[in-house]
Amino acid sequence: MIPVTGMTVAPLASRSLARRVRDAVSRRPMILLVVLGLSCAAVAWFRIPALARDTFWAEDGRTFVSSAALGGPGVLFTPYAGYLHTVPRLVAAGVVLLPVDQWALATTAAACAVAGALAVVVFVCARDMVPWLPARLFISGLTVLAPLAPREVLGNLANLHSVFLWALFWVALSRPRRMRTAIILSAVALFGALTEIQTLFLAPLLLLRSRDRLVWIVRAGLLAGMAAQAVVTLGWPRAQDTNPAVDPLSIAYGYLINAVMPLVVPQARIGHVLVATGPAVGIAVLALIVAAAAFVAVRGTRGQRVLVVAALSGSVLIYVASVVTNPNTFYDYARFTSAQLSNAWLTRYGVVPSMLLALVFPVAAAIALRRPHRRVAFRWTVVAVAGLAAALIVAQFGPQLTRRSYGPAWQPQLAAATAQCRRDDELRFVNLKETIGWSVTVPCSDLTSRTDAD
Repeated sequence: MIPVTGMTVAPLASRSLARRVRDAVSRRPMILLVVLGLSCAAVAWFRIPALARDTFWAEDGRTFVSSAALGGPGVLFTPYAGYLHTVPRLVAAGVVLLPVDQWALATTAAACAVAGALAVVVFVCARDMVPWLPARLFISGLTVLAPLAPREVLGNLANLHSVFLWALFWVALSRPRRMRTAIILSAVALFGALTEIQTLFLAPLLLLRSRDRLVWIVRAGLLAGMAAQAVVTLGWPRAQDTNPAVDPLSIAYGYLINAVMPLVVPQARIGHVLVATGPAVGIAVLALIVAAAAFVAVRGTRGQRVLVVAALSGSVLIYVASVVTNPNTFYDYARFTSAQLSNAWLTRYGVVPSMLLALVFPVAAAIALRRPHRRVAFRWTVVAVAGLAAALIVAQFGPQLTRRSYGPAWQPQLAAATAQCRRDDELRFVNLKETIGWSVTVPCSDLTSRTDAD
């Protein structure tokens, strides 16, 4: 009898612990949401190297912060590149209220905080489709754990729209239970859609029938933002790209490189794997994802089936549309030599598609654990594959190489710029360096008032 008792104690204790955690979460859900949001914001911050945190990326300095420092309130509604960027402009308006030496760090911190908040949005919206808590926590964590995200997406305003697109995918599928939740999600949907024009790709999800008034409150915010973006892009279209189109084979190869392979291969090793195996690793991983999706289609609920179909089709659509509308020679992967593949260009266009692919594994694992298959080995194979996929993603948790990892840092430039303003009484503005050869225009008054205060 002693062995039997010993064998049953551990499972009973495990179930008891799981029940206590579940009960604690149900009693005080707000504590979990706050901890989740702060944790995800910290993860986003940690994944960006220290030098990159103090470096403006692309439009962050030149377009958003400079405009906020030099323009009036009307700049909040100024289109850029054919669409509105409402949240980045709002954040920039807050950043310029701080001392000028904190602008770059504050921009990075604010972008990480927004990503943490959107991770909470994903967690809340995924409740009905992914009720198993560990799977839902992992899916929300993908907001900041997507392997390729630090390269260009995390910690900056210029590509914050990508994080919004991921969150709004879940918002479009959500079924809020309370009026307060519906109103909050509607506001998130509105501001998100006013930041990301690709939200228009989510329109088919709004065709899913629902008579729930709370659902339509959420959808109203999304539709209002979509309509505003459509008007803006028609009235102020972006300049047409004159680069030659990327051939379909290169687009397919690029999808494997940028959306699929980062799930299992660290950024620094992707080139080596491509030279050694070509597309084989990407094809193998994609086959596993499709198999997991097929399992969900057979064993999952209607909502879960809709989720994985929307995720897989959305993943392909977003990557293809991004490359087709922004062609360049570095996307011609099918024509690359081995030497070129070893240094293959990795693009932010694969980040959201990669997130959408990654969600399939935890959904499959949740179904396998909650709806046992008569073949126990098959059930645990699904769980093992999902666990391995999650482990490979989490293993890339640490600081990553970004496109601003080598500066130029913001704070070291301020002393020289301040001295320049003081030497020339008629000088009103100075230009400080940022990434990709761009510059940030700063009023001399902001620099001299800083030293006077010191």
